[in-house]
Amino acid sequence: MIEHKIEQWGIRRVEKHLSRKQPLFAHISDKRLCQLCVGLSFLIGFTTTFVIVAFEIYLELLGENWLAWDNLIKLLLINIGFIGLELLLLFEIGFMTTALLINRASAENHFCDKMKASLVRAVMELSEPIDNIHGIKPYKELSKFRYIKVALYSGKDILSNFLIKAILQKSMSRSSVRVYIPLISTLITGFWDAWVQQKALREVRLRISARIYVLNQVAHHQQKQISMTYRTALLRSIAVRQSYKQECDVNLELFYDEIYKQAPITLTDIESPTLLLQSLSLLNPAEYNDVIDILTTLLYFRQRLTANEKKLLVQCGIIEQQKINPLLA
Repeated sequence: MIEHKIEQWGIRRVEKHLSRKQPLFAHISDKRLCQLCVGLSFLIGFTTTFVIVAFEIYLELLGENWLAWDNLIKLLLINIGFIGLELLLLFEIGFMTTALLINRASAENHFCDKMKASLVRAVMELSEPIDNIHGIKPYKELSKFRYIKVALYSGKDILSNFLIKAILQKSMSRSSVRVYIPLISTLITGFWDAWVQQKALREVRLRISARIYVLNQVAHHQQKQISMTYRTALLRSIAVRQSYKQECDVNLELFYDEIYKQAPITLTDIESPTLLLQSLSLLNPAEYNDVIDILTTLLYFRQRLTANEKKLLVQCGIIEQQKINPLLA
């Protein structure tokens, strides 16, 4: 419920920015635009943390009085206020950039509300909804360590500050630690905010590029006659890719829907890699190359390929992998 409300707030912010024209950024490439926003994110993280650290130093200079309740309450309020401001500004930059990217990409392609919601979730690093689409179970083989990684990721501030202090206390004198820890913490927060923003905006660009690719493929397949064996292999390719991604993907869902409704076909175990390979073996050389090209691109609907995805490429006869994601090149 809380996650849904946060998502709706993000959608409203993006919709507001969509209605605004930004001629200042008209001649900046998508990549350069995202780099600019990453730089602004660093400044936001550095500045807000600097204010907090400066107040902490001020209280420490008071000597024994800095532990008084009134000073501790002030410190708590300063932290809450500026950390909240930091998050709001970072999200706002992400929403504004996403709106600019949508306006550029959707001039000829319609982006539905479901797609916009997916982009908002990318900015806010919210997980995609858990759905069972066409019998595909993307969470069937979810990594057991996923929630441990999420917990460690969420606790980055506590962990990083603790480790920094521990290392500095071992390598420097107590007086030096007091001098350098505030500076290091401001830099680390700035670099962390920049890295998270870069990661989120890269995912936004990837999902937009994936949507455009899917729309182009759907339009292409609507204009040509395809055999049932080709359709079967293509649907299985989409399903296996969805299963391997281990989360729902609105672009893969759209692709499957559009191909399926052209000539509905009932398939069992559609996320089975073995059955996919069997379907591929029934295609003629031209159809095989076509489906393999599509499958290869679908596998790059994430930022980095997993071990299972690399293995599938090898099983399909593709040995070399692109070092740069073709959807972001």
